[in-house]
Amino acid sequence: MRELARNLSVCFAVGCFGGLCYALGLWAMGQYGFTQWLGVDLAPRLSNTYLYQRIVWGGLCGLLFLLPWRNAWLLRGALLSLVPAGLMLLYLLPQRGYDYGAFMLGHLTPVVIILACAIGGIAASGLLRIQGK
Repeated sequence: MRELARNLSVCFAVGCFGGLCYALGLWAMGQYGFTQWLGVDLAPRLSNTYLYQRIVWGGLCGLLFLLPWRNAWLLRGALLSLVPAGLMLLYLLPQRGYDYGAFMLGHLTPVVIILACAIGGIAASGLLRIQGK
């Protein structure tokens, strides 16, 4: 039981780190004109609310690291990041009034979301690897 609690807390913590990296990556893409260059109208403002939501969601998505997949940390982070990207594109953004895939923000919006999620997933997987898990 103690090992399960330890693994849950570690995975939640690295997920929070991944969520922070996702939020900062998406913010940086908007801030430095990458999203505008792709024709995507997505440039979030950096605020406490913006960061908090992404960190908490990242922690919840970090529980995916409980799945028994230890080798290839880079691939693990990139592939597991597709789950929150799909959740965002197919559920969360439509709940906020956008279409599925949020194409109304630009045709390459899914690419931007998947790239930002990959940044967070790879960062979280790397931190998990540093911890020896």
